Amino acid sequence: MKKIGLVIAVVLVAALACSAFVGCSGAKDDNGKTYVSVDINPSVNMVIDEEGKVESVEAANEDAQIMLYGEVLVGKTAEEAFELIANLAVECGYLTEENCGVNVNVVAGNGSADVEAKVGNIAQAAFEAEAEKANISVNINTGANFSLQRQLEYAKGKYPNVSAVQNMSVGKFKLVTELVANDDGITFEYAASLDNEDLIEKLNACYEKIEPYATEAYNLAVAQANEAFEIAKTTAESLAWGTYYGVYVLKYPVNYGAIYAAYNIAAVSVDYTLDVIELTMEYADKALSNVDTQKIADILGVEKSEVDAAVTDENGKITLESLEAYIDRTLKNMSAEAYNAIKAELPELETYINGFQAEVDEFLNTLPEEYATQIREVIADIDNLGSDVFEFVDSLGDLTIDDVRAVVTYLENKRDETMTKIESDLSAEDLEEAKEYVQIANDAVSLAQKTYNAAIESAKKDAEEFLAQAKQARFQWQYGQGNGAQQ
Repeated sequence: MKKIGLVIAVVLVAALACSAFVGCSGAKDDNGKTYVSVDINPSVNMVIDEEGKVESVEAANEDAQIMLYGEVLVGKTAEEAFELIANLAVECGYLTEENCGVNVNVVAGNGSADVEAKVGNIAQAAFEAEAEKANISVNINTGANFSLQRQLEYAKGKYPNVSAVQNMSVGKFKLVTELVANDDGITFEYAASLDNEDLIEKLNACYEKIEPYATEAYNLAVAQANEAFEIAKTTAESLAWGTYYGVYVLKYPVNYGAIYAAYNIAAVSVDYTLDVIELTMEYADKALSNVDTQKIADILGVEKSEVDAAVTDENGKITLESLEAYIDRTLKNMSAEAYNAIKAELPELETYINGFQAEVDEFLNTLPEEYATQIREVIADIDNLGSDVFEFVDSLGDLTIDDVRAVVTYLENKRDETMTKIESDLSAEDLEEAKEYVQIANDAVSLAQKTYNAAIESAKKDAEEFLAQAKQARFQWQYGQGNGAQQ
């Protein structure tokens, strides 16, 4: 009777959800796109289109990349997508009796609470049905988890005079942080000024570009390949201007081409070097200092040894990510009674974790000496740079990430000023001839292109092999434990 009741409940929820999506009804809906985030862990983000079908997907962490590797979610209805995620979560041993909490966040582009509730119900029905087959008592939470709520409050404290941030809902905050994380050209303040429809549309565009094998190692390899290729390409193009001036040195005694090349090569070199450095630092995970795990244990009502084992890696390092992952996991797996017993103490825990957030923020903006030296060496190795560049860099003292961005902007401005001089210095006929030199140099970058393509292909192969092997290992481990989902 219990199973029959569950089946009836699933059918009813699915039937009610038909009004939200054409995937059931066959009639197009005017609610626009909908964003869904599912966190078990793994964490999966999706954009569902106006017809109720998955338009794009992001496997938001490595566990999700492993779980979804080789699977297709795009084009499926919301129901089919949730059913597949739930099934894979059980099959891969992520959704278990010990890790039975599932967070589902839904944000409708037009803000419709009705659509959000219906999509949440579809997700809940899918996970409950799969958990029933695996004899797991699943705990579905459609509200914000601890870390997301904490990060929102932290952002409000960081931007006290920005009304768009102060008035932000937790759903919009999720969209904003996701967009900033996926689009390097968008700042937090700009993203906060957008409405939900714009945020979802931009996120959708970002997700559609993400390769399913884009692991941290792959992304870093691609960043390094991009750096090498762009510097080689820019060097060839830029030096062509200097070459032209060298050929016609009697006619044009001031070699603005060489000066332009110096500024352009320096700007691109520093910019791409910084990209790789930032990615390396981001993946490094700042080791936190003086973490009081007893304090965390007391608030959560668990043993200190449990906290230590969960948040400390093999090198004794504790990171903000490991802390929040543990807290989120602990809270979502709690019974309602246990959660209510500690709920009043959670603001104290938020305040405590905020201190570590400030520590991480400072770390991400502070350039370690080894990287600062690398930036200075990049600049020093480029000929024909004016002394003003070195004076500008020296005036900054200990370099931060923001300082290096200022250096890039300075170099780009000097480059553009020099190009203006070239355009006024050369006759119209000579300018066209000089551009032909640049085109020839650009066409000759075939070797750099081949090296780039080979590096990307190698990184892709390594990433796919890693994910395939990791997924197979998850299956083998799960069934080796005798916990495979019942067929």
